[in-house]
This record gives sequence, C-alpha cells and structure tokens, in this order.
Amino acid sequence: MNKCMTTLVAAAVSVSFAASAPAIEPGLYGIESTWDTNLYKINELTGQATFLAPASNGASCAGASFLFDELYCTDVLDDEYHWSVGTFDIPTGNYTPISYQDNSANWHGLASSDAHGVCWAIDADAGNILKSLAPDGTIITIGYAGIHGRGMAYDDTHGILYAIGDGALHTVDIGTGESTFIGPLGIPSNLIGLAYDENTQTLYANEGETTASLYRVSPTTGQATLVGANGYGFIDGLAWIGDSCPADFDGDGDVDTADLLFLLGAWGTPDGDVDGDSDTDTADLLALLGAWGECP
Repeated sequence: MNKCMTTLVAAAVSVSFAASAPAIEPGLYGIESTWDTNLYKINELTGQATFLAPASNGASCAGASFLFDELYCTDVLDDEYHWSVGTFDIPTGNYTPISYQDNSANWHGLASSDAHGVCWAIDADAGNILKSLAPDGTIITIGYAGIHGRGMAYDDTHGILYAIGDGALHTVDIGTGESTFIGPLGIPSNLIGLAYDENTQTLYANEGETTASLYRVSPTTGQATLVGANGYGFIDGLAWIGDSCPADFDGDGDVDTADLLFLLGAWGTPDGDVDGDSDTDTADLLALLGAWGECP
C-alpha cells in the first residue's frame, strides 16, 4: 500500500457521521393490484415472492418504484377514495398519499431516478402523456408517449427510460415523451411491472395476471425470459432498490475499521468491490472512506 493510501486510511478512522434509519434490504419488491393489496419481496433468481405486510390501502394496475429509498406507488385508493400516487412504508405497509395524479385513475406504470430527483408515469386518462412527479407532489407534463406504459423502469447507468405498451418494450424520451419501439415481450402484458437492477444491469418484468411470474427482459430485443413463478397472483407493481451501504462488509450497520481491514485483505479480488466494477482497488478504498460511519 503506497504512502498516499496510508494517509487516507489513517484519516478515515477518525471520521464519523450521524446515525439514520436502517436501510431497506436490497432487491426486488412487488405490490399486488387488488383491493386487499399486499407487499412482497421477490427473489431475483427464482421469482418466488415472499409476503412482507398487508398494505393499508388498495391499488389497481399499480406502478411502483423507489425514489430516495421511498417506495412510491401509483393508482392507490386513498382514505378519501381518491386515486392517488404516494409512498408505502416498509415493513408496516402504511400508505401516505402525495398527489391525486392530475385527477387521473390510470398511471399504470412508474419509474424513477435519484439523479433526476423525480418519478415518471404515463397518464392514460390524459391520452398517454408522459409526466414527471417530484417528491413534493409537483407534476410536470412532458409530452405524448403514445403507449400506456403499463410497466416502466429507468436505467440510471445509461439514462434510458423503458416502458411497456401494446405487448412490447419501448424506450421513452424523458425530455419529449416520444416512445421508440424495441420489440415484443412474448408474454401477456395487461397486468405487468418493470424494474431495472442497476447492480447487475438486468431489466425485470413481473406478469401478474396470467402467468404470475418474474421474467428477465432483453433491453435490445424486448424478449422476456422466464425466471420463475411468484407463488402469488396479481403482483404488477415492481420496484428495485440497491444496497445503500455496499462498504458495510460485516453487515453491522456501519462502515468502520473492520470493513476497512476486510477491503485491504481483498485487494485485487472481487470480494472487496464497493463501486460495482468487480475488483478491489483504490476507487473502492476511496468509496469506503467516503461512506465511513453509520450506514444511511
């Protein structure tokens, strides 16, 4: 280890940050489109859904996505019987409405980007118009998409918004709303959700009505490949959240000397990878030092 690296390591051990709420477990989450809506965790390798909690409010043809570690969901009936978009708490299932979706009942899909700080939905009641939603409830009309967007997902790495329409995968321009056809899914798509795993760069679809199964979707052809059955029906709200604390190697809720020693011991191998490039090097060390203290 060179002198510069030694200096960084020495400086790190004195750094600390304020504690915050425990992180949500990384992976895929599903929301059921029924009046008795439930929340699920979905295994990316098998497709099996695990029940987490009953939701406090019912949803219909729901879209779902994580924005700033909050699980947003569309087409949820609030306590005053308005169709709304809001957030579900994990693990309690409690719902907090944010907006009445421009008085629309049909925002079937939802995508989001922490980098852009917004969610996107296609408003079917307004004539398939792409709209953005900020966490404070502000809605901006972007433009005509021409598809329903029954499932939507955003690839932050490559800056691509995906949406499903007429049984096929499309991209959607977040500046204009214009959609571009990629290819047919080859599976039913009336009750379906999309989610993009940024870690593995995998696009997933969950079909809730006919097959009740998880699929991997090719971003280049649109073709869906079966992963496995959910074991539950009507899961069409699909959302992915990454590891908010990848440098916490020992899983104790903070990044400290033990994690630093593990990374140094894994130098040159994939085991201490923090930044997702499948090796352990100076970039990972710097990322670990930047995350020193309690996990977010």
